[in-house]
Amino acid sequence: MKRQVIYLDVRVDTEETLEQVATRVGQALDCTFTEVEQPKNRYPYVAEVFGLKLRLLGVRGIDGKKVSKLVGHVSESGFRSPGKGLSEHDQVDVSAYIVDLLTMRTGLQWYQPTVEDRAAENKWSAAYDDWLGGVEDLRRLRDLYD
Repeated sequence: MKRQVIYLDVRVDTEETLEQVATRVGQALDCTFTEVEQPKNRYPYVAEVFGLKLRLLGVRGIDGKKVSKLVGHVSESGFRSPGKGLSEHDQVDVSAYIVDLLTMRTGLQWYQPTVEDRAAENKWSAAYDDWLGGVEDLRRLRDLYD
């Protein structure tokens, strides 16, 4: 039987600052978010909870609306296989549960992103990279996801 690892990928449309959303989510999940500088002047908030590294960052969604994006991936190194990472494990998406939990605990309406949501975010992200002059250092980009 394969080991299982969990992940999450959820959004909320809000005019609140990312700091305010980080405070609400931190209280809801009993963790503390800290702001970190990442490549291309993005400042996500990060936290660790139940073996996941959480990242909260601001993006633009459909019609340019402000969206707070929360993603979480396993951070425990014991789950990683040398040279294979997490590829040998069953991936369990807990996003639906997190949507319900955060909606109840934060008072904000969280949701799982659709294909259209992701396309809008990618379009905004590409335009932002173009504005900054493109991705100059692949290693810095990988830091966002490691």
